[in-house]
Amino acid sequence: MSRGKARRRLGFRGPARPGGSLLALGLAIGLAGCAGALHDEVARQDATLSDLRRSVDGLGTEVRGLQGDIVGLRSAVEGGLGQAKRAREAEGTRIEAEQEALAARLATVERRVEEMADAVTGVEVALAALAEQFARLEAGSASAVTLPGSRPPRPRQGGPPISAEELFDRGMESFRAGELGQSVLDFEEFSDKHPGHPLAASAQFWIGEAYFRSRDFEQAASKYQKAIDLAATGERTPDALLRLGLALRTLRREDRARDVWARLIREFPDSEAALRARAVLRQPSRAVNPADPR
Repeated sequence: MSRGKARRRLGFRGPARPGGSLLALGLAIGLAGCAGALHDEVARQDATLSDLRRSVDGLGTEVRGLQGDIVGLRSAVEGGLGQAKRAREAEGTRIEAEQEALAARLATVERRVEEMADAVTGVEVALAALAEQFARLEAGSASAVTLPGSRPPRPRQGGPPISAEELFDRGMESFRAGELGQSVLDFEEFSDKHPGHPLAASAQFWIGEAYFRSRDFEQAASKYQKAIDLAATGERTPDALLRLGLALRTLRREDRARDVWARLIREFPDSEAALRARAVLRQPSRAVNPADPR
């Protein structure tokens, strides 16, 4: 076999052509360039990714810091709300304690007032008993006090007509002097001459008082009622209601007396007469004697 045939069989095709070598070289250079560019791009991407990671890490740190701030603020708010709630509860407790203390003091004062009213009523009852004994002692004497119709009234001095106020004052002078009959005459004269005068209701009240002291409870009750009718909200109305109830109780009209006292307490709750009516209502029914309760 010749050398040429042997070379061909072994794959040797002879010397490489010049054009093929250049192509391979160019391809190698191109591949090397692409590899370098790719490497640069990868490096840039890595750098960008690193920057992003750092940014993310920074944002995470900020978020964690904000979360910590939120937790702190929430704790502060909850603490403030708790303090406010406790303060409100403490204030409410203090106010309730003060109210309870005031209520206790008021109850104590009311009890003392009631005890004083009971004591006053007891004194009145004792005075009434003494007055009754005195009246019995006087019953047979010529100096016993009577009302018009039983004894002639005391004569008055002649002279010019007097004013309504002067006539009323004369009636009061007679009443205070114990001249009950004359006081009734004076007050009735006042009422006849001056029926529309502002003191007309007071005149009827004092006529009722004169009859009450003289133990004519029917007439006393009638005059007290007239005084109430003339001035439902007058200055003497609370006293007239109290005395009307006492007269009715003495006449054994207990239900009517209690109705009158209930009206007194309802319409004049802060009056002294209402206070005494409450004390009388707490006591059992008994006859009333003609003693002045004021």
